[in-house]
Amino acid sequence: MSTCNLLNLPPELQVQILAFLPVRSLLKFSQVCHHAHILASSSLHTLSLGIHSTDLRGSIDYDPYQVSVLIPDAQTFDYTTLLSFHTALTKSILIRHGSTLRNLDISLWTLTTPTATALSALPALRAVSIRIEDVSHVRAMSRNKIAAQRVEQRHAWTTLTSKAIWASRLNALRIEGAELNSRQLMTLVHKSRWIREIWVSKCALIGRALWDVLGAEEWVGRGASLRVLGVGRCGGRVDEGVLDVVDGLGGLQFLSLQGCSYDGLIDNETIENRNRARWGIPELILPWSSPSSPLVTSTLENDESTFIEVDPVYLGAAAEE
Repeated sequence: MSTCNLLNLPPELQVQILAFLPVRSLLKFSQVCHHAHILASSSLHTLSLGIHSTDLRGSIDYDPYQVSVLIPDAQTFDYTTLLSFHTALTKSILIRHGSTLRNLDISLWTLTTPTATALSALPALRAVSIRIEDVSHVRAMSRNKIAAQRVEQRHAWTTLTSKAIWASRLNALRIEGAELNSRQLMTLVHKSRWIREIWVSKCALIGRALWDVLGAEEWVGRGASLRVLGVGRCGGRVDEGVLDVVDGLGGLQFLSLQGCSYDGLIDNETIENRNRARWGIPELILPWSSPSSPLVTSTLENDESTFIEVDPVYLGAAAEE
């Protein structure tokens, strides 16, 4: 269909057609004319964004909604300059194109306050994935600078979790490698009645209190809407109290504890028995895999398959470790 014919269609059809375009095609269409720009801006609902200092094309899977920005001649700049550019560009993209974003997957070197403020103001957001990368691939950094950056990131998370205007409408949340604590996570997820998916991975500040957050009686979404829960390499040790919290999450269809550890009194067999007796979770990933303790179990008697589709980006990150 030609551009001319597309622009002659009713607006409701134009928006539906444009919603299926990859991001790059949508941006090219926006350059046709002013009306096309308005249509394209209102049709950008899904975005996966990453800003890199090295060329990662060989390691990034093709995604029609992914935008990977490569900083030219990055090796000629110090880390502070690169981070300032990274923050400014990220903020600019979110402010310019974020008004209609519903699904955002963003990879950051660190969460700064300007970025957190821009993220918190996205009005249509329903699903968000924030992945904090290891900055060692960007530049070597002193311990003092790393420590200062972590402190700043913690303040930025306070800004994001307290000001996010989309928190009450959140459907899915994924956070990886962040300086986020359990209280900040609670501030975010306790506002949502509709959250269906929570993934928390490699967040060193999130300990046993995570399960207090998930088990809190005042959480309006507890047990009602949550379908997917993933906890990896954080959340403290899996103990009887953790299993009791899962008892109360009656809507779970998928639970991953991959990378978690036990307290010594709990093992895979204990978890499997609890799943059979109480939870009935169809798809379960246990904390540790071994020949005698499979990674994935299915507890539904009529279920003929234990195949699980997991976000390839998440698995790819785990495989690199």
